[in-house]
Amino acid sequence: METPRADSLLEIVPLHITTATETTNPFVVLPGPQGGLVNYNPYRARIQYFDAMQASGSGVWTFSVLISYTNGATWVSNVSGPAITLTAAAQDAQQTIQVNPNQQTDTGRIFLTVIATLSGSPVSPTIVYRADLLLP
Repeated sequence: METPRADSLLEIVPLHITTATETTNPFVVLPGPQGGLVNYNPYRARIQYFDAMQASGSGVWTFSVLISYTNGATWVSNVSGPAITLTAAAQDAQQTIQVNPNQQTDTGRIFLTVIATLSGSPVSPTIVYRADLLLP
């Protein structure tokens, strides 16, 4: 009997702390079709987060997967994960988000990254997180 193989990981965003909405992060490069029919296999991004909290107020963190079909010249939001409503108690968890690229690319490559977006009016918000691409 064969033992099931665990998913391999490709780091997208290294472990770091943020206190405000991010606009850029490191990215990974995926292969992409240059023409014809667009049949991408779905990818999965795993985000592990720690110490998501605020001192007071009402804040929410949301993770979004951004994709560039233009070698990083422009980025579009592909999918977002469930909202994390902040409290004064630190929250630790993870989210797995299915990513479905849906366009052709002239370059034959797709760039993919993850960013954290903060909304609401929190006082002293923080989150520590990392993002990985799960490879079958």
